[in-house]
Amino acid sequence: MRYNVILFVTASLWLPSFAFATVGGPQNIEVLGLDQADQKVYLMRHYLDGRGRLPQLYYYQLNRTQTNSKQSPVKLIEVKSLYINPKTKRIDYDQNSQKFDREIAKIKKRLKPLTPIRASSAKIQILSKKTVYVASWFDPEIKVPQFSYTYRIRYGKYKSPVQKAVDYKTGLSISQRYQIPQHNKVLMTMKYLGIPFETGYSIEDPVLLSP
Repeated sequence: MRYNVILFVTASLWLPSFAFATVGGPQNIEVLGLDQADQKVYLMRHYLDGRGRLPQLYYYQLNRTQTNSKQSPVKLIEVKSLYINPKTKRIDYDQNSQKFDREIAKIKKRLKPLTPIRASSAKIQILSKKTVYVASWFDPEIKVPQFSYTYRIRYGKYKSPVQKAVDYKTGLSISQRYQIPQHNKVLMTMKYLGIPFETGYSIEDPVLLSP
């Protein structure tokens, strides 16, 4: 009996620590490709943490109608229709992935891959950087630096709109580079340590560049 009590207490102490240590994870961008007919570039954000939620699907509408004479940036559009739970009729990111996976497979069939850019001549232009100290996730008494950036990416004749990122350690780096076929645009992803929990996890953000 005493052995069982010791085993139970030991397991009780160990299990919460194990669960707590596997909560976080990075957020990665998967570039799916170009739908030439609809003039859309699709991509997905994967949440690689303990929650196991469905990845978020986005697209850029490349042939959007301009509302004024000055060209406005192409916005990243979040898809919501694929996440409606058939039972509740509400958006549910934690439902079974089978239906979602089938819909993504249909989309992928009509997409053309983007052209990887191997040159490393793209530059990150830091427009502003603000440093503040915030409570750490493991001890509120300990303060850690938080860096807030505004920036843009330049690549030859291309440049992005002004972007924002909050980083906790490593600074900003370009992780993926693509030319969009038959369009005068470039898609890149910016990577930084944007999740400060546990050992820290990276975030990737898509950035569209135009002439």
